[in-house]
Amino acid sequence: MKTLKIVGLADLFSILNALVGFSGITYTMLYDFDYQVYKLLCFAAILDGIDGFVAKKTKKSLIGKQIDSFADSISFGLLPAVAMVNYSSTLFPLASLLVAFSILRLARFNMESFEDFYGLPTLPNALLICGLVLLKFDILYLATISFLTSFLMISDIIYPRIKKNPLLFFSGLIILLSALVEKLSFLAPLAASVYVIYTPARLTICRLKGQLSKQE
Repeated sequence: MKTLKIVGLADLFSILNALVGFSGITYTMLYDFDYQVYKLLCFAAILDGIDGFVAKKTKKSLIGKQIDSFADSISFGLLPAVAMVNYSSTLFPLASLLVAFSILRLARFNMESFEDFYGLPTLPNALLICGLVLLKFDILYLATISFLTSFLMISDIIYPRIKKNPLLFFSGLIILLSALVEKLSFLAPLAASVYVIYTPARLTICRLKGQLSKQE
């Protein structure tokens, strides 16, 4: 029972995150991937945010970072992969790639102490991929996006951490609305796609401007 003695308050939210993600996986395997599962994904995302907030306000446990990453690997790695395979069995290779690279991304995160993220975080990737499945996008399009975002997760591209309160509140509100109102379920994947594209697009524009400046 020594393990229970080193579990912190924030870790409980991480464990809830994992259980919600597992519930989504189970539902998908037994029935189908639908809006009910996407709601669970959104709630897992909210729990992940609460976990981070509580961790900052309370004493951090020795195993907190590991529990958080394990939970994220279930909710934001395995769940979107299961959603892809449920949508089409032909996506199994790409779903496997997503799981593998999610694990690598989270393992590297545990070794980092940077202010921002190296590589695309698993949460926005899960919201995007599951959103594409929910909205029944073309399989080829889904396959292409999942392939690209899988490599973005293990890339050295620095993605900004959302820290400012207004932007953090707005992001949470979008996820909550997507979970509570089915007609607004497109909001979370839309916001996630903007986040995914923003940094690579900004870097590309900066490089093009630099090249134009040198030519001039």
